[in-house]
Amino acid sequence: MKSAPHYTPQKCCVFALCLLLTAPPACAQPIGKSYFPLTDGSRWDYTGRFSSAGGREFGIRATARVDGETLIDGKKYFKFVVASDFSGIPEIGRRIEEVRYYRYGEDGLYFRRADEPDKADRLELPLLVSAGVKWLSGTTEVQAERAGTISAGGRTYRNCLKVIYRGPDGARSTENYYAPGVGVVKTVYVNITEPKSVIELTLDRYEQ
Repeated sequence: MKSAPHYTPQKCCVFALCLLLTAPPACAQPIGKSYFPLTDGSRWDYTGRFSSAGGREFGIRATARVDGETLIDGKKYFKFVVASDFSGIPEIGRRIEEVRYYRYGEDGLYFRRADEPDKADRLELPLLVSAGVKWLSGTTEVQAERAGTISAGGRTYRNCLKVIYRGPDGARSTENYYAPGVGVVKTVYVNITEPKSVIELTLDRYEQ
């Protein structure tokens, strides 16, 4: 979605959606592809709203997709592309795209940003995730909680997990709600610094 320390009003939606892998909440299990199918061509379509200072609200859309595989330093990564449409928001007024590369390691899921090719991989999620687990993703504090049943896009998802990402300054946070076999079905980004803003997105369609 990561990660979180780099949020700006222009990029918050992108980062929120890039935090997209998890494991079942009931017990600690290895992260499986069934929880977020990293296969070429997978696609997630989201709609939602951007709330800014003064109570103004604007509709937004975003799409995440897996765009093939690549080798980096001899390791296989999945190319993950998030495109967010902020063109209807006066303060931003454009579309934004971010690319990340994800790989499975022995102890968890790692990523690197395409615009930071020289930086080391960051731990996105440990291999074992269950409710109550806490970890660090770079300088971002992360915690998993049970979320139960989530309704999004006219569908109901059971046994969901909420993963909360907090930046080191405590001013920005993202809550992602993950459904087994799908990935993120809802995300909420909150920025309490001026100008304050909130982004909420829910999954409309998922294609594998």
